[in-house]
Amino acid sequence: MKIYFSLFLVLVSTSASHAQQKEILVDLSRGDLNKKTVVYEKPKGKGERGLVLKTVPVSGYPDRLADIEVAVKVPQAGWYVLESDARPRDLERLKQEDETGLLTKVAYFQLGRQRVTKRIVYDKLKGGHQELGKFELLNTTEKLKIWLPANLMLQGLRIRPYVPPVAPLEAAHYQPKITPPQERPRLWVNKESLPVVRARLLSEENGPAWNKVKVSALAPYTFPTNEHQEIFYNEGLEHIIEQKAFYYLMTQDERVGREAVDLVSRYLSVLEFGNVTHGDITRELGRAIYTGALVYDWCYPLMDAGVKSQMRKDFKRLVMDMEVGWPPFYGLESIINGHGNEAQICRDMLSWSLAVYDEDPEPYKYVAYSVLEQLVPMRKFEYQSPRHNQGVDYGGYRFGWEMHAAWLYYRMLGYPVFDDNIKNMPYYWLYMRTPDGKMLRDGDMFNVKYNSSDDFYWKNPQTMLLCYAYSGNAMIKAEFLKQGGLPDNPVLFLLLNDPKLKADFDRSKLPLTKDFGSVLGAMVARTGWSEEKTSKEVVAEIKGGGYHFGNHQHADAGALQIYHHGIQVGDLGLYLSYGSPYDFNFNKRSAAHSMLLVRDPAEPLLFRTKTNDGGTRFSQRFPRTVAEVLGDSWYHTGEIRASAFGADPIQPAYSYFNVDLTAAYSSKVKSYAKSFLFLNLKRKDVPAAIVLLDELKTNNSEFQPYWQINTLNKPVVNEAGFVLNSQFKNVGGTTYVDMFKPAVVDREVKVYAGDSTAFVFGDLYQVKSPWPEARGARVLVSPKAKSTQVSYATVFQMAESAEAKLQVNYEEKEDYYLIRIADRMLVIAKPDRYLDKTIEIAVPADQEYEVIVVGLKDGFWNVKNPSKNSSFNINILKGNHTTSWKSKAELFYLSPGRQYGAREGTF
Repeated sequence: MKIYFSLFLVLVSTSASHAQQKEILVDLSRGDLNKKTVVYEKPKGKGERGLVLKTVPVSGYPDRLADIEVAVKVPQAGWYVLESDARPRDLERLKQEDETGLLTKVAYFQLGRQRVTKRIVYDKLKGGHQELGKFELLNTTEKLKIWLPANLMLQGLRIRPYVPPVAPLEAAHYQPKITPPQERPRLWVNKESLPVVRARLLSEENGPAWNKVKVSALAPYTFPTNEHQEIFYNEGLEHIIEQKAFYYLMTQDERVGREAVDLVSRYLSVLEFGNVTHGDITRELGRAIYTGALVYDWCYPLMDAGVKSQMRKDFKRLVMDMEVGWPPFYGLESIINGHGNEAQICRDMLSWSLAVYDEDPEPYKYVAYSVLEQLVPMRKFEYQSPRHNQGVDYGGYRFGWEMHAAWLYYRMLGYPVFDDNIKNMPYYWLYMRTPDGKMLRDGDMFNVKYNSSDDFYWKNPQTMLLCYAYSGNAMIKAEFLKQGGLPDNPVLFLLLNDPKLKADFDRSKLPLTKDFGSVLGAMVARTGWSEEKTSKEVVAEIKGGGYHFGNHQHADAGALQIYHHGIQVGDLGLYLSYGSPYDFNFNKRSAAHSMLLVRDPAEPLLFRTKTNDGGTRFSQRFPRTVAEVLGDSWYHTGEIRASAFGADPIQPAYSYFNVDLTAAYSSKVKSYAKSFLFLNLKRKDVPAAIVLLDELKTNNSEFQPYWQINTLNKPVVNEAGFVLNSQFKNVGGTTYVDMFKPAVVDREVKVYAGDSTAFVFGDLYQVKSPWPEARGARVLVSPKAKSTQVSYATVFQMAESAEAKLQVNYEEKEDYYLIRIADRMLVIAKPDRYLDKTIEIAVPADQEYEVIVVGLKDGFWNVKNPSKNSSFNINILKGNHTTSWKSKAELFYLSPGRQYGAREGTF
């Protein structure tokens, strides 16, 4: 049969090149068919047409001739994208035969004399419309051979020019101020640091890892390849190549070095990922590029020009399929957030660009622009708050890749390019740790699936290694060791670990309270650092103030968490799949968190959401520059009015956090402020208490406010408020929640628990999951009377199981609350104001009290004690707004202003 190719031209405008793309539709019915194996079905009427096998083939490629051959004609040689349309002939049969759950059908393609390649033509993820990948047409006319699978109809093929991402003008014209030195090595070591790393190999601490590398490096490795047959990635081989290259770098053993070069050059030449996209395959693709870059740099003297040239071609071929594209500026992908803020730029592309810089400086230009001009200044701003906006899990993962970039530059240059505040980041994971080995929740938590194990210990040892080695922090090294070290990556360990840095397991010198600053406002307060599973320690967190950065960050400004023998108050969201209805309407939303909701029925829904949960603005936008963060109010979520703890800086008796959260909500909220006062009571029966105050004004009395706390077990509702409970390792804790405002007669309480946990104002988002969050409980409190103004005043007491709660004496004044609990006497300003009038404090005579006053206006105050005829001035600092002292049976008057002749700054 004569080959005939029917073309249909479609002109498509592209913003990338402003050029016209020609999409070419292939008429399969006129291809050259293998009549023994295939037939083109074209039923009359509206029946679907396509190419199908006549019978189930006895053999596939390469044991039979191609099923069809067509000619592909293009205007000019170059890179093109091939697409296909197909469907299973019998979907039910495919489901029965499928063993992977992906319903994958593959076909084989050969373009011209290039090697045959396997491509997915149908799967569960994308169905029958598949992008087969990028193909290089060496001539304007090429023959395309196809081998089909059974139970599939191939309905159509299209080909269009591949248009790569267009670099921003700034990147296209970028002239890096920092460039790689001429000498090698450059990756992870330079000529100054190489002897240092070598000298550490035989130390007692590094010796076992070095022996592991030596055994692997010296063992011959058989890896047959056929240049005409592609292979999928081989992670085990990549590790062996890396270890052999590292061994050569350390010992100059040329036999081992040449073996590394031979293995990696042959591996990359036949490596093909096809059009596999599930499982974030870009991570595997990037790791192969990274492995090749290590060999290119470390074994550079052992490679001839031909090997170097072929490896550079393979790098370029592979890098085009990275998720961020090449140049690395695809669409919404960015080095600032999302998958672009992972290994693909910060480790893989950066290593490649440094390795090949002598022969090809262009890759480094684009990568250096991304890292030095985009990432470094943004993180200098963000890391003023030593916590990660993507939360515990994704933050730990992505920050580790940024640390790769920090290390690669530091070791190559001998000086850092990132701001030194990057060294403070790992404290975030120390403070979020709970005594059971898990973490307080923050962002999308993919590790939550392991939490059902009583022996689970959250870990990301690779990130901890990168951090402690970079900063020389002995406490973070201890955390690395507690997480099990890095036995599967001995090369990275040997490159970085300094055996002279001795791990420090004593956290008692760390303050029990951590203020995370103004960019990602939050405070974590603890009663201690015990890691005993049955510890009585209480850990609490309050969030709010700063900015929102989207992606895996939740709409949780103002959220409260309390741990005491398990989660007492916290987050009920489960990260099961990104962007699902449950994810965008519950998991990431305010309804899943312990915080205030305000329902405006007319509030618009954004970012594919269905449910109006009344929470803070939900955002999937993220800023890319500091100017964008500061200049676009969309990202602003509030201002921290006060953050303080004292008086002991290491074991503070109180921790105070006050935040204006108005900006976190839409214009339904006129003003909203919240304050949190954590009391370390240092008692065995009731280790800690929290006073939580909310002051809200809405723009319409019809908008309904809900004060919400979420817990894992169904609570008891009583006149005083609520009783929460949790237990771990058969030891339990009880949290007594006394709500003073609204009073019991003025409030309505709803509890959603079990199957109705994720029932959000008419919409139910049930998930099948064994984790307790899926059947937790949400307590919603709203005032009975409609008003534009509502106040909430609540005291939480974390008690050991079966212990009674402490008596709370409560009195409301015009601008503050006067509360007595245990040996603490509290004067707490209402959260939307600072105290600026005279305050009378009468301390009872029954015991010595610690008097704690929070919310004072900054500036000078005078304290008078008539019984002692004393007067002294104190200076209340802006951002602190607190003072405290101990007293018994005394009367005090606090007045704004500085009095002449009074003593200064002491009680």
